[in-house]
Amino acid sequence: MSNGLARAQIRSRPSAFIGTFVALLFAALVIVASGTMLVAGATAEPTADRYASAPVVVAEDQHLGKEMLTDRARLDASLAAKLGKLPQVSAVVADTLFPVTLGGGTSGAVPLQGQPASAARLVADPAAALAVTPRPGELVLDTKTAASLGVTAGAQVKVSSSTGIAAYRVAGVLDARAPGVWFDDTEAGRLSGHPGKVDAIAVLPKPGVTAEQLAEQVEDAAGSAEVLTGSARVEVENPGFAAAKETMVGMFGALGGLCVYISIFVVANTMSLSISQRQRETALLRGIGARPGQIRRMAATEAALVAVLAAATGSVPGYLVARWMFDAMASRDLVPAGAELKFSWIPIAVALVTGLLSAVPGSLIASNRAARSRPAEALSESTLPRRGIGPVRLVLGLAALAGAVVLTVNVLGAGGQTADKATPFVLLSFLVSVGLLGPLLARVVTELLALPLRLLGTTGEMATLNGRARARRLSSAIVPVALVVAFGITKIGMQTTMTHESREQNAAALTADLVIDAPAGLPTGVAERTAALSGVRAATGLTDTSVFVGKNGSADARPDDTAVSARAFTGTGDGLAHNLDAKVLSGAMAGILPAAAGGPKDGTVAISKRVADRAGVKTGQPVKLWLGDGTVVRPTVVATYERGLGVGEVLLPQATVAGHLTSQLSDRILVKGADRAQVARLDGELKAALAATPGAEVRTASAFTAAKNEADPQMAWLETVALSIISGFAAIAAANTLAMVTFERLREVSMLRLIGMNVRTVRRIVRLEALTVVLAGLGIGAAIALVTLSPLIKDATGRSLPYLPPLLELLILGVTLAIGLLATGIPLRRLLRVRPVEGLTRRA
Repeated sequence: MSNGLARAQIRSRPSAFIGTFVALLFAALVIVASGTMLVAGATAEPTADRYASAPVVVAEDQHLGKEMLTDRARLDASLAAKLGKLPQVSAVVADTLFPVTLGGGTSGAVPLQGQPASAARLVADPAAALAVTPRPGELVLDTKTAASLGVTAGAQVKVSSSTGIAAYRVAGVLDARAPGVWFDDTEAGRLSGHPGKVDAIAVLPKPGVTAEQLAEQVEDAAGSAEVLTGSARVEVENPGFAAAKETMVGMFGALGGLCVYISIFVVANTMSLSISQRQRETALLRGIGARPGQIRRMAATEAALVAVLAAATGSVPGYLVARWMFDAMASRDLVPAGAELKFSWIPIAVALVTGLLSAVPGSLIASNRAARSRPAEALSESTLPRRGIGPVRLVLGLAALAGAVVLTVNVLGAGGQTADKATPFVLLSFLVSVGLLGPLLARVVTELLALPLRLLGTTGEMATLNGRARARRLSSAIVPVALVVAFGITKIGMQTTMTHESREQNAAALTADLVIDAPAGLPTGVAERTAALSGVRAATGLTDTSVFVGKNGSADARPDDTAVSARAFTGTGDGLAHNLDAKVLSGAMAGILPAAAGGPKDGTVAISKRVADRAGVKTGQPVKLWLGDGTVVRPTVVATYERGLGVGEVLLPQATVAGHLTSQLSDRILVKGADRAQVARLDGELKAALAATPGAEVRTASAFTAAKNEADPQMAWLETVALSIISGFAAIAAANTLAMVTFERLREVSMLRLIGMNVRTVRRIVRLEALTVVLAGLGIGAAIALVTLSPLIKDATGRSLPYLPPLLELLILGVTLAIGLLATGIPLRRLLRVRPVEGLTRRA
């Protein structure tokens, strides 16, 4: 009987069914899409390429606790000789990669990975690799690079490396699986900038020795180094794999979880609205003898049918959305190696369970009052809806609000990674409280807007009266609008504020006149030669890196276990101050010195005020730093500054990090002229002096900043896609709810027309009510976003309020108004096509 009643209810009121179906459909779509991407990232298992011929690879641990190191931790090269003497080892290859730039051919500068000649056998046929062995002053190129440069054996090319610029003779060409340039082993160690250290050691077995036997013997001799076999070797040859996998899994895991939570919230709200719209039918069923249990089973059965149908329908579109995202990420090199997108039943099952868990309980809760009420009471409430809310709902709403406030103060206020992860739950707590307290909020909003609405005459008065009488209906429409605005502003606001503050600080801090950069970096000696030119006041080479900062008084703790940005510089702290104005708050940049220059054992350093406060250190105190490769140093803080987003959170001498970076090259060189009037002349002199440096480019500071700002940050794109999915789902849910609320008004609209109100007046009344909903949702959503964002922004940037570009503010307002007006206007047009007399008995 319950199945028959459920099907009859769907046929009798299709708009309610369609509204619920749309909400569940898009919930299933986003869950399947994010779940499919999550499965693709989690199951990514690339095969070894470079180390395919070496069943065992030895390398240093690339982790600091649970975090990946940001620079390569290396082994002592002497370990290779020790491993080579093991009885089951046939050969070892001490492998290292380092960036170089080649010039002198017909295609300009070409960035490549420099390698020792002995490592050529890892990417080419061993016999062919051994046949071409470069001597000091020579190199070997891969076939494709040689062709692109237009060079052959015997030609001369210029090589820019960490040691400087030098000419090399091409000794031969190698047919390799990957592009590269090979040098004499000793020469490669010198050019890498870390002689005596290697990235990894590939161990090859003697015939008949298995990988397990070889690994067991190598482990005994490797000491603290990691011995890797199978797929674990990929972590060494592709150090970005773990980070890319973690990013993809983390991003879509969080997105999927958020989609589940929002789906439960939205679908439960939609289901509740759908059931409440059928109070009259439910009351009539009670009047003819339907028992409370039958009413509940009818509601639950309908909810289950819609949930199953929506999950089945949304699966294929969800997979297609995931396919689009996967291909777009792959084109931007954001997909971990070995990841494959496959149609999986797991996201579909999650979508189905989520739909059932949100729709069925929502329908049971919504139908509970009608099911247990007397038939006469239920019929009365269907005609004259209850005002206010019950005591249980009031207590739950206040509890949710109190919980959201507590989380905001105690968790978001503390800042750090925990606060970032808690943000969606704080938002949902606020929105749950809005949903529970919605009728009260709707009544408050109606009263606040009553005076301006009455100034519009009869239509405004009618809109006000409707709002007072239908506060519950109004709140059902306000909640999804607030959801769109709150999530949109929170996610966009964090990104726009960080980008704006970073650009503002970077522009204010960059006082250099000219900037020199190159695709793969510049030798540190270029900065020294530039500083020696006449008309140059200061030349500072900068290398971007990251460090972990220890808390004062703690042996191991790091702020949130998250690396902070750092910049290593060449030259003196005084020269750095000429090119970068970090807005020093205490101490002086001139005091930044490497250990070799005297003073503290590990030299000195400057840190931003934000990092200093979180680490609990002040000027004159030592701070514990883990460099990018995990090396611990304890330099003394000689200055704190404000513009950490613009210049980096930590500033330290290049000598302090020398040998501890993946690349020993400078990313850019800042040049300050002695006379601003002579900058154009200095520009020409620098271009002439750097003509022999492959890939070097001289730009004005403003041109460099503009190019940097126009660059497409990959992570920003990925976050924008994730935001678009969430906001799009929330926007569709909001429009869907507004349409459902409007379709419910067929009887009311018909009655207004029967008593003499013309169509234009009806449209104006409905539009004013839609405007009330939009303004209320916009205000409540913006308030929630502001309360949630402010502590995060304060912690990250020091600003009190988030920054939203004016055009973005207008866009949010415009989109919200469009959702409100279109989602009510289109259904209203359909209602007005119905003859008033028919509308009194017909259901939309």
